[in-house]
Amino acid sequence: MPIPVARHSLMREMNEMAVMTVVRQHGPVSRRRIAEVTGLTKSTVTVAVQRLFSKDVLMELGSVTAGPGRPERLLGLNPDAGYLLGASIDVAGFQLLLFDLEARVLDQKRGVFDAKASPNEVLEALAQAARLLRQQISARKYWGFGVSIPGIIAPSGTVIHAPNLKWKEVEAGEYLRRQLPGPLYVVNDAAAGAIAEYYFGNALTSEFLLYLSLGMGIGGGVMMGGNLLVGIHGAGTEVGHMVIDDNGPYCRCGRQGCFEAVASLRALTERAMRTRDVRDWVGLDHIIEAFNQDEPWARQALEETLHYLQQGITNLANIFDPDTIVLGGPLSRFGEYLRAQIERRVNQDMMIAGHRSIAVRLTRFNEFTSAFGAGAMALNTAVTTRA
Repeated sequence: MPIPVARHSLMREMNEMAVMTVVRQHGPVSRRRIAEVTGLTKSTVTVAVQRLFSKDVLMELGSVTAGPGRPERLLGLNPDAGYLLGASIDVAGFQLLLFDLEARVLDQKRGVFDAKASPNEVLEALAQAARLLRQQISARKYWGFGVSIPGIIAPSGTVIHAPNLKWKEVEAGEYLRRQLPGPLYVVNDAAAGAIAEYYFGNALTSEFLLYLSLGMGIGGGVMMGGNLLVGIHGAGTEVGHMVIDDNGPYCRCGRQGCFEAVASLRALTERAMRTRDVRDWVGLDHIIEAFNQDEPWARQALEETLHYLQQGITNLANIFDPDTIVLGGPLSRFGEYLRAQIERRVNQDMMIAGHRSIAVRLTRFNEFTSAFGAGAMALNTAVTTRA
């Protein structure tokens, strides 16, 4: 009777993940409350909790009295049950984190590489750094390694196209699995950002999350009901290449007026150079400082860029209908001003404006968002497969 057994195993794993999700989102929490939130029976919750205890995933965090009867035990995640490696590769280097189940960083490493470095050189340097961090923990507590890359990633971990890195058809997943045995995932950087915010950040209770990485390019990641949307070919949320302005500047993808061509960090910097009438590259730190001092050239450059950001994000809000939008990447460093202006415009111009509101938030992880999210890719598999 293999089919019923398989179904029972799958249901058991789903129940464990449902319990873990509620504990992560609402903990410390009682078994009764878990049953209420998940809709599972008390006996099913009890079995799932017992299995998670046997894997050291859960721990008791005291008790609470809620009316007559025995006090209810409160459950929380055991942050030391396992450790994750997460990395983000970008145009000039990589960041690598070793962290626990509460996203507390135990150690980290950075790597830099020349623009002419080959993919294999970059991946080997990353694998070497990851091996050094992995040596700090026991094999049993190592849950997996996730790597984020700004590009279109196939389910196998092959980088189909990463324009900023100039990588095409790079078998990153296969290469890293040979170098570092164990669970390994390669994911788009913005998708990793969505995972990080859903598991650890500012969207723990979101049912439909849209994460936007606002940097030299613009990427999007979507989590719906705890599931990552990636599309058939891994390019389902390449939001940076929707056309915003037919007469706009050419994008690095070859088309004209893409979202990232008019609203990215690169677009902001080019506007700042024009408004200052200089040829020297103007860095983001300089623009932010000048904006905070209310210098006209910096304000004009940001306001023009913000116009396109508002337009593009409002379009995405109408397409996806999320309950939460999280802004990450370098442009999110403009902070509350940027967040408030986008939230105002999005909720003003929604097709169902006035019936509900979309929360717009800033990432809580700054430059580490994608690294945390990439590492978190291993969570579900680790929890459901451990003995």
